[in-house]
Amino acid sequence: MNRILLIICFFCCFFSTVSLAAENDNDGTLSLEQCIEIVIANNPDLDMARSDQGNREALLQSSKKDLYPTLSAQYSYLHQPDELYTMPDLFTYGVKAEQPLYKGKSLVTAVKQAELSVETSKLVIDQVANNLVFDVYTRYFALLRALRLEEEARQSVLRLESHRKDAQAFYAAGLIPKNDMLQSEVELAQGEQDLVDAEKVTALAKAQLNVLMERPVDAFLNIEESDKYTIQDISWDEVIEKARQNRAEIAQSDKAVQIAKNDIVLKKAPYLPTITLSASYDRIGDDIGAAPVPGFPSEQKTVKAIATWKLWTWLKDRDEVHAAEKNLQKAKKAVTKSVNDVTLDARNSFLVLEQAAKRIKVSEKAIEHAKENYRINQAQYQAQLATSTDVLDAQSLLSQAMTNYYDALYGYQLALAAIDKSKGSFGQRYSK
Repeated sequence: MNRILLIICFFCCFFSTVSLAAENDNDGTLSLEQCIEIVIANNPDLDMARSDQGNREALLQSSKKDLYPTLSAQYSYLHQPDELYTMPDLFTYGVKAEQPLYKGKSLVTAVKQAELSVETSKLVIDQVANNLVFDVYTRYFALLRALRLEEEARQSVLRLESHRKDAQAFYAAGLIPKNDMLQSEVELAQGEQDLVDAEKVTALAKAQLNVLMERPVDAFLNIEESDKYTIQDISWDEVIEKARQNRAEIAQSDKAVQIAKNDIVLKKAPYLPTITLSASYDRIGDDIGAAPVPGFPSEQKTVKAIATWKLWTWLKDRDEVHAAEKNLQKAKKAVTKSVNDVTLDARNSFLVLEQAAKRIKVSEKAIEHAKENYRINQAQYQAQLATSTDVLDAQSLLSQAMTNYYDALYGYQLALAAIDKSKGSFGQRYSK
């Protein structure tokens, strides 16, 4: 019995160790791609766009069925109390089939409209996905920037604490006046306040990314660093060509023009006749089961072709056609606006990318100079060859240089993402 208990305890300890090791291997760190997958899977805007596509596909199937024949059944009772007629009460039941043959192109055009509506809904999904993935990039790099700036604020506090200790020692030795020592105290307090502010920015950046991923706003979040970059040579001609070719906004505008043209056809349909073919079979009798009546036909079979043409509607159709033509003009103008908006968006992304690339090179040099400047001033201060103000100014310059570098670093990576967004790459990749 003791041996069995010992074996059970051994296996419990073994599996607990394995489970703990697995947890340590996976600390919950999310990569950029994992964040994108979570957002794509859970985002309500994307779900609504997909539901709208399903709705339009169902409407397309419905419009196609307007081309098919319909079958109906009817049952009637006829009572004529007038004494002039000797016809008995009649019960009639029957079936009727109708096939629309022509409705002024409205049937076929309605199907085309529904097909265009489905295609438009797919483009809306592309647009939502394109913007959504870029939002993930924006918040992901905003969090990385906040984490780096928080760490820099913490390092700044350590440098200010070190300087404060030097200043206190020099003041105790009578080498500097009290106001120099107090200046170091004030700067340290400001550095600690800056650290508190940086921590708040980091917490807010985590909350924003969590909300985008449909997670609790205060959920634990750890993301992978992305400080490696390669300056890419991107051609403006390629960017604008891809943007005009792939951006869903332009394609939606083109679809809107086609829809407006088809709408004119639909509005002109009442000018033309409608033709319907129908066939019916009726059973007639004098009781509830339509039993035959002597002297009356017990069955009635008909096949009819019916043509209907509205001749006068007080020019209502003309007014609707005129409104549809104006809507077509509006849709054509919208295409031009969409092209201009996409072109401007792409141009802005391209210029920001060029700017960010230049800023990285400048900021990297600035960091080297700022670090060396701080080292020299700190050494000179300790040798009493520089003032406290010199050290504090050098510390401020170093912090600013680090801030500028992280702005440029993550700004460049975000600018690369903006180029992909401008080209519509995210929509095509993640909308499926």
